[in-house]
This record gives sequence, structure tokens and C-alpha cells, in this order.
Amino acid sequence: MKSVCLLLALACFGSVFSFSQTETCPAGTEDMLNYFVMGYPNRLSNYMGPGNANPIYSAIVPEDGSQFATTGYFVWSKSASGYPWDVKSFDSKYVYDRTTELSWTDPTSFRRFTRDLPMTVRCVTIGKAGRAIKVDASNTSYSFYTNCQAYQTSPLNYVLNELSAPSTVTTGNLGTITARYFRYHYGCDQNYANCTDMEVFSLGYGVGLYDWKHYVAQNGKWQSVQDSIINNQQPGQTVPYLPCSNSYQ
Repeated sequence: MKSVCLLLALACFGSVFSFSQTETCPAGTEDMLNYFVMGYPNRLSNYMGPGNANPIYSAIVPEDGSQFATTGYFVWSKSASGYPWDVKSFDSKYVYDRTTELSWTDPTSFRRFTRDLPMTVRCVTIGKAGRAIKVDASNTSYSFYTNCQAYQTSPLNYVLNELSAPSTVTTGNLGTITARYFRYHYGCDQNYANCTDMEVFSLGYGVGLYDWKHYVAQNGKWQSVQDSIINNQQPGQTVPYLPCSNSYQ
């Protein structure tokens, strides 16, 4: 009965896009959503567990089974309660960063970009790196929210996003997988250099996020701040808890 209730909840969660159009990448390219979210049907009953950090539960709206819609969003929930979370959006051109938690205990507090920030091109040539994306500082503003209301806006300065070519890796209980590495540089100068921070997302094909690293620049070199390993697939699922519609819509 519990699994039936969960499937019904997930169906209701995605019902707003129930008449979605599916996206087909051109020949010779592949859809990057295959790397950002766990594959179907595994994501309905499994999640990525630690490692040494929080878990990652993948949910996508609309839920179109083995296909992906042209537009929508997906959620990486970081606990079995459905919060905290990251919300990413997508369309036919890009995968975007939209929202992340502010407090790990208050789902009405979060940070959201004023304009969704492009992370990677949606359809990337098979076997090749994605095109680097440079985002001008004027398009990287984000707001802080509490009780679902914005109260402060800050810039992320210039942003440089890079996606690696795929490679074969062995990790956790996943065995051998195909992975790409998304590198998120921010706090950069107008030449997209001298960035203050870099986050590295390890993304497995049909797996989703299985490792996250954060670096800060010190004396011209990257210094590791945190490495969150999330590389063991385990049974279980949750429904994202999103009490503020402006955190995901």
C-alpha cells in the first residue's frame, strides 16, 4: 500500500505537465537529462545514498517515463522528508539552475535566481564535451527568501560553466558507469577568470548526481572545501516538499 501511495503522490506532483511534449535530441547528440536525473524506472523506487553526505532523491516534472519532456524541472531532494532540495529547470536549449535551499530545516527559505541560470546545453554531441557557457554578471542575480517572500538580492558576478566529455569510472556500489563532470565557476571577473569558487558535480548516465565537490580559490590555486560522496544506489523514494510555489514554478 505504501508504494502505491507514493506512486500516486508522484503522479499528482507531475500532473501540471500531464500533456507534455517530449524532446528528441538531434542524431549524434544525447540529452543531458540522462546524466542529471536517475533513469526510469529506477528513480521511482531508488535513490543515491551516502557515501559520506546527504542522499539524493531524483524527481522530474513532468514524469514521462523513459522519455523527457521539452520543458519542465527536476528536484534533487537531500533527505527522506523531501527537503532540503535543489531545483533545476530545462527546455529544448539548456538545463538551468533555479533554486537551492537556504536553511536545511525550513522549506519556506531558499535562494532563487531572478532568471534561471544556464548550466549546460540540453543536447550535447555524443562522446564530446559540452560547449562552455559564459553568463554575464547582469544575469546572475539571485534572491533570498524566507516565509516564501524575497527579502534580499545579490549578484553571483560572472559565471563560467563547463561540461566534460564522458568517461568510464567505477564508483560505490554502481560498478562501472559513464560519467560527465559539470564544473560551475562563479565569482569570476569580467574575463571569466580569477573565479572565487568552483563546484564540481559528478553526473552518471542513468544515475544522476553521485559526487559533489566545492573548491575556493586561495593564492591562485583551488583548495578543497567539501567533498560529498553519494555513490550507493539504495531502495526508497520520497516526494519533494515544496510549500512555496515560487520556489519551483
